[in-house]
Amino acid sequence: MFIPAVRQMLLGLGFIVLVCLLIVIIVFFVIRIFKDNSQTSQTTPFTNYYSSSPSPQPINLIENLRTIDWFQFEKVVELTYEKLGYSVTRRGGANPDGGIDLIIEKDGQQKAVQCKQWKTWNVGVKAVREFLGALTDAGIDRGVFVTLGGYSGDAKLLAEKHGIEMLNETELARMLESVDAENDSEVLSLLEDTTKYCPKCEREMVLRTASKGLNAGNQFWGCSGYPRCRFTMQV
Repeated sequence: MFIPAVRQMLLGLGFIVLVCLLIVIIVFFVIRIFKDNSQTSQTTPFTNYYSSSPSPQPINLIENLRTIDWFQFEKVVELTYEKLGYSVTRRGGANPDGGIDLIIEKDGQQKAVQCKQWKTWNVGVKAVREFLGALTDAGIDRGVFVTLGGYSGDAKLLAEKHGIEMLNETELARMLESVDAENDSEVLSLLEDTTKYCPKCEREMVLRTASKGLNAGNQFWGCSGYPRCRFTMQV
């Protein structure tokens, strides 16, 4: 350090080292900022796209069961039992056979099914007695009662006494889930069908507008078989 030439050399080297260190620091921060901006530009648009894009919603089985027509409701029950491995014979429809809509059979066991698309009324003991009488007349020991609403206490007691299964909308929805109804085109076509059918003759109902009377100007459902069938239904 006491030799001027050596001192000058060391000071020069120190200055070079300092400059190199500053360059390294600057380059590090430039690379870091560039990298952060690059990641942001690559991920943000896709993230925003996927977050703003609505995800497909699964169908609400109970809601669909409540919006379909009585005819589709009966067909949904029929199709569900078929997909559960039952052989199904339809006996209901517009000409009910003593309260029995379907006869299902599996593993040598036969059951009769009655479908009631009652959305707000509870099934009472009278309806169960009538169904029990239909079972006796048909010589069938076991029955299944399917409705969208509930059952009165007396109706449940009578059904349990005679081995009648009581299904509501929740239990029917579980049956539909067990056959993967959400991905079954046959079931979906029935659940999403808005066509209405006449409960008297099974012809398609037509939306009409009353031209006279107290309800003039109001819409109603009328049977397409008019005037042979005069059944009407409120919208």
